[in-house]
Amino acid sequence: MIAPLVTVAGLEFQAAARLRWLRLLAAAFASIAAAAAYAAGAASDLSGADGFERTTMTLVPVVIILVPLAGLILGITGQTAEAGGEPFLFAQPVGRATVLLGRWLGESAALAAGIAVGFGLGGAIVASSGGAAGALGYAGFVFASVLLGTIFVAIAAAVAAAAAGRAAALGVGVFVWFVFVLLYDAAALSLARSIGGSAGGRVLFVSVFLNPADLMRIAMLAAGGAPHVLGAAGDAWIRFVGGTTTTVVVASAALAAWIAAPLTAGILRLRARDL
Repeated sequence: MIAPLVTVAGLEFQAAARLRWLRLLAAAFASIAAAAAYAAGAASDLSGADGFERTTMTLVPVVIILVPLAGLILGITGQTAEAGGEPFLFAQPVGRATVLLGRWLGESAALAAGIAVGFGLGGAIVASSGGAAGALGYAGFVFASVLLGTIFVAIAAAVAAAAAGRAAALGVGVFVWFVFVLLYDAAALSLARSIGGSAGGRVLFVSVFLNPADLMRIAMLAAGGAPHVLGAAGDAWIRFVGGTTTTVVVASAALAAWIAAPLTAGILRLRARDL
């Protein structure tokens, strides 16, 4: 199984790497990182770019919005073949699980390369002007961004396996992005307020597990030493878990589950489909 998996992943990586919008996304990340550093420096009355710590905090909301959308679009377009292409593909002597996992690996690697190159160039600009202090935390932020993209590529694989075609899958994918990134926090906070008391706090605690974007935001900001900007759900989470170190560990385990569960669901659905 390993050799076919590597072959499918390599082919998918090459196909994704040729996408012009993915290369433009890497350039956009580099520009955003540099702009965020200089904007933070201007707010602090500095003549050049600010250091990595403030730059990282500024970039977290950008990553939470853009990376999930990029992961969903890349994963869905990669996992859904053109009309008539799937019967030919799955007629080959390769298991359906191997095809799905190989595509996910290739797409995740391509997205990871775009994120790493983009933020790496931005980090080089920050280091050249603001120094290397905080670079290790910035590297952890880049890794977390890659992990977030990998999760949403996995979610995209499940969506593509369940949808009837590429257009339908893209529509579902955009809705998933809207719910996780824009709608979910407001809904969870409203529900917790309506319940009130300790029960409302438990609702906020549990709600974080059900949203990978929230999990990643809390892990990024807790690791970066900025728990005061986590918001109500994040404050409740840290209070229940018992500290920022434990928060990062628990969030990492939950994020691993957010990779495994969609991939498992996608494989089961793909095996059940009549192609």
